[in-house]
Amino acid sequence: MFPMKSHYEKVIAACCFLFIFANIGLASTAFSVHQPYLVAMPGIGDTGGSLILSVRTLTSLAATMFVDRYYRLLDVRIGVALASGLTCAGFLIYSISTNLPTFFVGAVLLGAGYGLGGLVAMTYLFHQWFESGIGTAMGFATMGSGACSIVMPLIVSRVIEASSLSAAFVVEACVAGAIGLVSLTLIRNRPADLGREPYKGKPGKSRERAARNLPPTSRAERAALLAAMVMVGAYCCGAVTYVSVLATSSGFDHAFAALLVSLTGIALTASKFATGELFDHLGSPRASAIMFALALAGFALACCAGLGSEPIMIIAAIALGAGLSLGSVGVSAWSLELSDPANRARQVRNFQVAYALGGFISNTLPGIVKDLVGTYVVSYAAMGALTLAAAIIILRHYRKHAS
Repeated sequence: MFPMKSHYEKVIAACCFLFIFANIGLASTAFSVHQPYLVAMPGIGDTGGSLILSVRTLTSLAATMFVDRYYRLLDVRIGVALASGLTCAGFLIYSISTNLPTFFVGAVLLGAGYGLGGLVAMTYLFHQWFESGIGTAMGFATMGSGACSIVMPLIVSRVIEASSLSAAFVVEACVAGAIGLVSLTLIRNRPADLGREPYKGKPGKSRERAARNLPPTSRAERAALLAAMVMVGAYCCGAVTYVSVLATSSGFDHAFAALLVSLTGIALTASKFATGELFDHLGSPRASAIMFALALAGFALACCAGLGSEPIMIIAAIALGAGLSLGSVGVSAWSLELSDPANRARQVRNFQVAYALGGFISNTLPGIVKDLVGTYVVSYAAMGALTLAAAIIILRHYRKHAS
């Protein structure tokens, strides 16, 4: 008998933490540490670096649209293991890539692993294993990507400096492969597989918040909210992805750039819990305003990268990381509260698709803009403007409709 069988939901949560670490963290959250090295490769450049990210993002978006069919064909245990295998294969392809087409192949594999082995898989497992207390479990599991953004940039940068970019990709492939094997070994699709029942505990505050409905919105208002989700996706994804290359292109060294990525990840990870508490205790409008303000401050400071001040960049990274928590906590809360109860499921899905579309756009344009104008600062200024526009749309909607 497995020693943790009586509390196997903890093993399930740990497995979710790990495969989110691999399939989301390695493929996306921590990947910006590679950008300065990628854009410096012959035949890649800033535009090529952005296109690699765009292929990965577009593939993950497409995979997410078909993930329900994927798990109807395969159970979660096998599906997650295969998705982690795709992530492993993607990094192995990267390790032997010397041109854009080969990198695109690796990006497709990483995008498929991200879309098929990420948050949807976690949701399916927790739906089976947790009758209540699911919010706390999800909060812990989603820290996997944040933990990856803290740990892996420092490891990757050291491997690159000591050996090569190719060696760093091999290390990441080994991590993803090992996590895939752990998932295949330990994940059980449902408690009944071990003769258990779902975990029962006190319902989280998030359920109470979700139960409070706002009045239905007009078509124009729904369109505005979807536009805001695109904006949030754009600045949340773009800010993390390009913080490293923003620093190096502004004269900072690679080690300091890797430090900024880690600081952004630390702030983002910590702020997920803090933002949830703010949403529960202050309400969504005030909490959203605070986090929007932090993100705006971060973008304003990031635009000062050309000054060459390390303290300014450190503060910018921390403020950005804290504000970007709206990309996870905020979007989830808004999709429940700012939707017509009769069409909630559709609205939740639309919010996620709009957010992913924004991420695709922001992963594509900054490198192209850099080639055109010579700096990434313009893109960070644009993301700051998107932050302000999204804040105005969302906060005005709350002011109009919230009681």
